[in-house]
Amino acid sequence: MTEINNENLILKKRLNTHRSAKGSLTKIPDDLIIDIIRAWERWTGSSKEFYSSLGLKKHQLAAVIKKGKRLFKEGKDTLGPFIPVEVKVPSENHNVPIILKWDKKKSIRFYEVDHLIEFLKKAS
Repeated sequence: MTEINNENLILKKRLNTHRSAKGSLTKIPDDLIIDIIRAWERWTGSSKEFYSSLGLKKHQLAAVIKKGKRLFKEGKDTLGPFIPVEVKVPSENHNVPIILKWDKKKSIRFYEVDHLIEFLKKAS
């Protein structure tokens, strides 16, 4: 059960990055919606516990599920799972790279945070 709670905590944090200043959700990406639907399918508790654990209201979860069903119908459920990237900040005066594990066989090294951010913007 704690694994599910940790998963919901990560989903909640991802959702919070798409909140406006007034607290409403805007422009939720398709991969996040698909991850929420998959978590919902694995959820064994009540729906109220689920949407509360994500920091959503009942109608917000209903809208996410509706959009998720449309994405599944369109075949967009083949998106890969979200994998958080751990970024280690090197201490000053050291030329230690930030290593981004791109897939199982590839990794990319960035020696400056600005280059990593620019790469991520272009890759999305």
